[in-house]
Amino acid sequence: MKSKLLLVFLAALIAFAVLPPQEVWARVRREGNIWIVDDAEGFAPIKDGGRNAAREEARRSAYRDALEKALGAVVSGVTEMQNYEVVRDKVFSQTQGIVTKFDIIREKEDDGMFYITAICHVSESALDGVLGPAVLDALGNPRVMVLIDERIAERAPFLSTSESEVMRVFEKAGYLLVDPTQATRLKDMDLNAVRARNDPEAFRQVARDFQADVLIYGRANGSSFTSQVMHGQRIYGVRSTVQLRAVLANTAYQLGSETFEESSRGVSVEDGAIKGLKIAAEKAGSSIVNKIAYALVSGSAGGIPGRAVKIKIANISFRDARDLRENLQDLSGVTGVYQRLFRERTLELDVVSDKTAEDIAVILSDLGYEIDDLSSSLVEGSLQ
Repeated sequence: MKSKLLLVFLAALIAFAVLPPQEVWARVRREGNIWIVDDAEGFAPIKDGGRNAAREEARRSAYRDALEKALGAVVSGVTEMQNYEVVRDKVFSQTQGIVTKFDIIREKEDDGMFYITAICHVSESALDGVLGPAVLDALGNPRVMVLIDERIAERAPFLSTSESEVMRVFEKAGYLLVDPTQATRLKDMDLNAVRARNDPEAFRQVARDFQADVLIYGRANGSSFTSQVMHGQRIYGVRSTVQLRAVLANTAYQLGSETFEESSRGVSVEDGAIKGLKIAAEKAGSSIVNKIAYALVSGSAGGIPGRAVKIKIANISFRDARDLRENLQDLSGVTGVYQRLFRERTLELDVVSDKTAEDIAVILSDLGYEIDDLSSSLVEGSLQ
């Protein structure tokens, strides 16, 4: 189901994309859940007569070529991104399990080089599994908050099984999460009352208060439909339903929605409902998790992709931290400023823009900040 929905969405991206060169498309085809690259090519220099070492390096080079061609076919709508190379490199770093078959059709040595040509099978589901988090990371690690109104036999449980399971799915996929329990403690609010109202605007306000970028909200319900005595024990048949919707917290733009239903049995209605809700929530969360990434990266959500640079500033007051955020948000080319931490006079921000880390370092220096360390994705400094 996930795969089919993803392909439908990606088809829309492809329709608006600038297609890769025709010869690349001709060498990649899809059969079921597999992308077949007919002539993945790899090469490596033969150093000091090390033919076996060169052969192994050429094999790894062919793996990368297969992944690049399959990745281009799957996400041609993403290739316009400035940080497409970042996404690609993150996928390359996890090749194991993505290339499921590697059949060498030709090997040769020529002028000190070793060449391999192979037919490669690339797993669509495995590729998708690493692509989503890679895209999210390149977009600046948007924070996610999950709020679900859960009822079992018309009563709200002390702990929400479906909310916890959806959070687990998103955490496993690499998303940054806002813990609703922590949010409640910080704001001293009755979050259960907010859930019970099931008011999307109230949910969005909570998400905005805690600087969440994406809100997952919805309903979960478990109710008995049968009961019978088996071997002296009453067994309840329970039907559990989880409905989810993902929106941007600031604009309410819908990124995706899912509904899953599961039937289960238990020694009590609660026991059966917990079993069913866990399965239904896992399915709904797994289905919606990558929809968010593709909606964001495609630009359909109204965002403009850019590279993410992390900023870490020490010895800064809360007022100065707020002023810095506002200054960065006002800069041309900046599409997002996300505060990740302010603790013990240390501020951590993610800035998504068309600027390099060096560009941002220069801007911070002009604003009076001393730059202590600089890399391609991190600027560290302090207030002078």
